[in-house]
Amino acid sequence: MPTYKASEPKQAAIYFVEPGTYEVEIIKAVEKTSQAGNPTIKLDVAVILEGGVEGPKMWEHLTFTPKAAWKVDQVLSSIGRAVVPGEDVTVEAEDLIGEKGVCVIGVEPGQTNPEHQFNCVERWLFGDEKAKWLGNRRKPAAKQDKHIVAKSNGFVAQPADETDDIPF
Repeated sequence: MPTYKASEPKQAAIYFVEPGTYEVEIIKAVEKTSQAGNPTIKLDVAVILEGGVEGPKMWEHLTFTPKAAWKVDQVLSSIGRAVVPGEDVTVEAEDLIGEKGVCVIGVEPGQTNPEHQFNCVERWLFGDEKAKWLGNRRKPAAKQDKHIVAKSNGFVAQPADETDDIPF
């Protein structure tokens, strides 16, 4: 009979969110070479859920070719880096780790099982579009303490008094 050493149970990781716009953080960046021999940086990107909780992770590849420069520009702009057209830019993978941006997250089918869906980065927001999204995010409502006051026909929640004085 198999045995193991028990540990504290942990919740399973969140691996999927509904398509939409989310703040993300680059949690890993590694320099690689693409199959075509081009310099690439593979990014591991995590969705930041409400309360700062890390959500699903996705991969993003930045390939440093003239045809793919638009994506590098999007990512750098989204994380707050200045992008000047025509300027030569050197990108160090380790400098991207911990940077936050805003992405439109979509869904793609799994490669081995197309019925299993995974999140993917559709595009990165930057400039006015990013600023507008950040400005429109839901702000948490202030909590208000309530006391229960007895009435002849039931209970009613009322705001807490400003003092703790007992009136007798």
